[in-house]
Amino acid sequence: MAEHDHNHDHDHNHDVEDEVIVLEDEDGAEHRFILGDVITVEEQDYAILLPIDDDLEEGVIFRIDGEEDEQMVLADIESDEEWQKVVDAYNAYMDELEGEDDDEE
Repeated sequence: MAEHDHNHDHDHNHDVEDEVIVLEDEDGAEHRFILGDVITVEEQDYAILLPIDDDLEEGVIFRIDGEEDEQMVLADIESDEEWQKVVDAYNAYMDELEGEDDDEE
């Protein structure tokens, strides 16, 4: 899912967890996601989108390029260097969360 039209529908009467973001892939198929989290890397925010449809197993990450009409403007991460920084930060974040879960047991 490298290329996307960033059409996304939001119902702002619900919590963030309930908002469904619809992305269209390069073949025109729509996939539904929820906003799993937002991480910040070098003062830039990135949206972690988690699939809610059974046809996708992995989430996706997009750069948040501000808001337009109260909706996030999502952009592809095009440089390999930026992508690696975001993936590294996300993995560190997930490791930290898993460490907190282990501490609670």
